[in-house]
Amino acid sequence: MSDPAPMARFDADAPDADEVGERNVVLRALKRMRAGIVLVPLVVGLLVAASIGASKLWADLPQEAATDPDVTCWNNTQAPISQCPQPQGKFGLRWVFPSFKPDDSDCSQVRRRDQDKGRPFEFACNQRYDQRPVVITYSVRTSLDEGLAFLRRVYGAKPVSEADGERLVFRSRKPGDDGLYRVTVAYTDHPFSVTVAAPDPDLRDTALDELVRYRPAEQLVVRAGA
Repeated sequence: MSDPAPMARFDADAPDADEVGERNVVLRALKRMRAGIVLVPLVVGLLVAASIGASKLWADLPQEAATDPDVTCWNNTQAPISQCPQPQGKFGLRWVFPSFKPDDSDCSQVRRRDQDKGRPFEFACNQRYDQRPVVITYSVRTSLDEGLAFLRRVYGAKPVSEADGERLVFRSRKPGDDGLYRVTVAYTDHPFSVTVAAPDPDLRDTALDELVRYRPAEQLVVRAGA
C-alpha cells in the first residue's frame, strides 16, 4: 500500500502573491514620490534664484539708460549733457549775455599788441545811457580760476555774491587812469564776465542794471525746456 501524497503545508503568516505584488507597487510609488519630493524644492529654488537675478538685471537697465539722456545744447546740437560744449566765440557770448549784439556797429573785438592765449576773448560796445557814454565789455576768460584771481587783484576788494552765488560782482572804489569807474560781473562756475565803465559810479551801476542781461547759469550749456 503506497504512502499517501503529502499534504500541502499551510502557513497562516505567509503573505500571498497578491499581497506581495501590492507591497512592491507601494514601494515603487514611494520611491518615485521620494525622488519628486527631493526634486521639487530644487527646481523651485532654481526658479526663484533665476527670477531674482532677472529682476535685478531688468531693474538696472532703465537706470543705466536714463543716467545721461540726450539734451539740446546751447548751439542746438543734440548730445548727452556731459558732452555739451561751453559757449564759444561771439555767438557764445551772445548766448550767455542776450544784451550783447555782436553785429552792432558800436561793438568791436578788443585787440591788443600782446594778444596771446592768456588773454580773454572780448568785445567792447560803446553805448549811451541817459545821454551819457558808457562802455560795456563782454569777455570769455581763458581760465576760470585765473580769471577770477585776476579780477580780485585788479579790484583789490572782496566781491559781492549775487543770483544765489552763481555770479560775483567786483566794483572799483576809485576811477582808473582813464577817469572811468568800473564794475565787473563774473560767473563763478563758467568763464564769462561783463564789465561796465562810466564817468561816475552811479551811472556805472545804473547802466549795469538797465543795459546788461544775463542768462541763468543752469541754462548756459543746455537750452531751457529741452
